[in-house]
Amino acid sequence: MAGESYAIPPKDRAVEGILWYIQHHQLAGGDRLPAERVLCEEIGVSRTALRAGITRLISCGTLESRRGSGTYVCPPKPLNIFQETYNFSDAVRTAGLHPSSRLVSTGTIEADEALADKLGVAVGAPLLRMQRVRLIEGEPASIETAHVNLSLCPSLPEHDFECESLYDVLLKEGGVRVEHGREHISISRLNVEEAELLQQEEGTPVFYESSIEFDKDMRFVEHCKSVILPTKFRFADNGEENGMRSVAGEQWLKQ
Repeated sequence: MAGESYAIPPKDRAVEGILWYIQHHQLAGGDRLPAERVLCEEIGVSRTALRAGITRLISCGTLESRRGSGTYVCPPKPLNIFQETYNFSDAVRTAGLHPSSRLVSTGTIEADEALADKLGVAVGAPLLRMQRVRLIEGEPASIETAHVNLSLCPSLPEHDFECESLYDVLLKEGGVRVEHGREHISISRLNVEEAELLQQEEGTPVFYESSIEFDKDMRFVEHCKSVILPTKFRFADNGEENGMRSVAGEQWLKQ
């Protein structure tokens, strides 16, 4: 037919059809997709196209295959939108999941020349250095290594950040709210120590994020380096200026 060259490829139709089916039937994380025959009839694609579509959705973390059992919808993944102020616990709760942390190490240090230059503080400035494994539903999702400006909230070392939110303590005791930041995202692979902390194989691909956060007066608050499992977390750009939310795109980004 005349419009055939513009037809949607079968694999893409299968992907869109599966996503439609999940939404239309209100399937949630842990729900099983129907048998291939039923799903092919429902969305109007061949088994070859369906299997290709399922493979693509497995690779991006929307579906998972359980040998001998079938194909299941994955639980929702928390989302970090670059333009919006990021808080791990809030992002996880927004996805309907439970956040927690396991403290690996913590202590106070003084900024050396390299850190002072990177963070815009004086050499010798007091910092809280803290490494935590962040968990979602009790499973390791990321490793965060943070340096926090102690001059803004000297009481930080008195708190237990396995149980408390760093940003909540900063706000309640120091009157400090993160309002600006810069982030850099790249791809890395887990080393031996990281793999052990995240209970993964050495060499597993991960997101590597380096961020620096400031308050409304552009005072340095936190510098954080994170190793993040892509099966547990997502990143998105809403197309707006830094600090702006995109109402029109918010629902799409969070699907």
